[in-house]
Amino acid sequence: MDLMPTAEQDAIRDSVRAFLDAELPMARVRALCGAEPAAFDALWRAAAELGFFGLALPESAGGAGYALTEEMVLFEELGRVLAPGPWLGSVLAARALADAGHAALPRVVAGELRVALCLDAWGGALRADGGTLSGRREAVLGAGLADAFLVVDGDSAWFVPRDAGVQVDAGPSLDATNPAGRVHFERAPAVALPTPAAALRRAASVLHCAEAVGGIARTVEQSVEYAKVRQQFGKPIGSFQAVKHRCADMAVRAEVARSATTYAAVAVRDGAADADFQTQVAKVLCANAYLQNAADNVQNHGGMGFTWECDAHLFVKRSRAFDTTLGPRRAALDALVAGFRSAA
Repeated sequence: MDLMPTAEQDAIRDSVRAFLDAELPMARVRALCGAEPAAFDALWRAAAELGFFGLALPESAGGAGYALTEEMVLFEELGRVLAPGPWLGSVLAARALADAGHAALPRVVAGELRVALCLDAWGGALRADGGTLSGRREAVLGAGLADAFLVVDGDSAWFVPRDAGVQVDAGPSLDATNPAGRVHFERAPAVALPTPAAALRRAASVLHCAEAVGGIARTVEQSVEYAKVRQQFGKPIGSFQAVKHRCADMAVRAEVARSATTYAAVAVRDGAADADFQTQVAKVLCANAYLQNAADNVQNHGGMGFTWECDAHLFVKRSRAFDTTLGPRRAALDALVAGFRSAA
């Protein structure tokens, strides 16, 4: 199993990073906190022009013909800048709509339709009846910005336009850069999708971890950059052992998280027998690394790290959100323990 990035993946990373650094500097990310959906339209269309939503689609469906491993590169870069919005739902919806040959696919690929992912089981099971869906989902990331929803429940998946029968309520969100909402479905028209729900869950988990990997790496960059310029006793604080060791530990955790996520992405892409195990491992290691690195980044910035003006606190909040969304870290640990016990 080759885990080294290819030349094409490096080219994708360079292209995506250049775009996001220009379009989503941290000042704009802050400005988009709580913004109306229309504020995201230009960004979404520009991302679509670069092929963000069709990386893994076949060329016959308007995509680039790549796979989950290339989507992982995209989501690392999105996580690095704390990109707000329902990116994950839109990318996965494009896949599922392509499998179904649904008429909404061109609009998703063109960035005209944003799709939020309703994957968590909070709120109880949904009820499907005669082409409609009823029930609710809690903590749906980017719900307020979505034009439609990709709903995964049990063994089934549906595409639900934000139309009659759908109500979205904003809820309190720790992470203002990517707020969550509550979605109510009341006999909402829903299109059943042929894509296996298990496949969508695995892809969602891997890409969510990839997004975390980007944030984890960014905390290392921020700490190292600050340690080079902040001085105490006439020396950069990066020359002190306590800061150097902390930054080194952060870099190690970042590499562990990236390696685990890359292995999981390849395992899922290739249909490996241990794909579920690897995604659970990636979730645990990414959550551990993100939480600790975000905290250490604040510590490395000293008193400034606790202020609203310093960007370090945004990564603390995103790390907390990552730890609890799309299945909490504890659920992944429980699944791993259950697997070990059954194999004993």
